[in-house]
Amino acid sequence: MRPPIALAALLALLASCASPESSNWHLVDEGYAINPTTTSAIAIEMHVNQLKRLGGDINSAQVRLFVVERLKWHGLCPKGWAPLPCVNDGSCVQHTSRSVTIFGQCEP
Repeated sequence: MRPPIALAALLALLASCASPESSNWHLVDEGYAINPTTTSAIAIEMHVNQLKRLGGDINSAQVRLFVVERLKWHGLCPKGWAPLPCVNDGSCVQHTSRSVTIFGQCEP
């Protein structure tokens, strides 16, 4: 019985160390994760299923509204957010089998 208890304790410890907005668990549970890269730059990782629910286009108004709402929930970018220009052509968008990462900048 000790291994399951030890595993549960380890998982609880690891979960407490991760920032909730940037954890992999948050990406799976909520469909997104936010990672501030500097004081004004951010990376938004969105699960592919969440992106599909929003229409599948990272440049759509639905995706931008989704991101703005989540940033507000986490107290980030109080004056708004804009994707980096390279998001429009896709040159700085990162794709994995489970997620898409979009880079942006908080409005000054």
